[in-house]
Amino acid sequence: MEPVSRSRAAFWILVAAFVAVAAVPSVVLMESVQRYVDFLSGWNPAVLRARSTSRLPHRGPRAADATLPAMRFVEFKLKAPKAKHVLLAGDFNQWRPETLPLTRGRGGVWQTLLPLPPGRYSYLFQVDGEWTPDPDPKTPRTGRFDDRPASLKEVE
Repeated sequence: MEPVSRSRAAFWILVAAFVAVAAVPSVVLMESVQRYVDFLSGWNPAVLRARSTSRLPHRGPRAADATLPAMRFVEFKLKAPKAKHVLLAGDFNQWRPETLPLTRGRGGVWQTLLPLPPGRYSYLFQVDGEWTPDPDPKTPRTGRFDDRPASLKEVE
């Protein structure tokens, strides 16, 4: 081998080694940045994101000075592995599904956790734009929304 081609080979081996050494920390750094962005955006289904409603369904306009009832954390789940977006609407958010997006979990199970006072609540899921009652056989469908059957959840 000529001295010039040895120098070229040594140069390219050195460049490849440098790229390999520099790429590993960069990949680790990018994964850390991605996990941090996911955390900030609330992607992690274990994180309870704050939700708000404009009013509570059990209170009237003069009840501002009344004490609030005990709140219960109520879980809403739907298994829809092929769904792209799942929203929740009911008496508790004035049937506005855009205010309660569900978070996709393992196995295509969409879920959210809501603080609700004791009472009865009619609700529906909106799966990719289509209204769907809760398919759980234990959940009664005695509620109503726009002339369609809705699921009913009793919070004690």
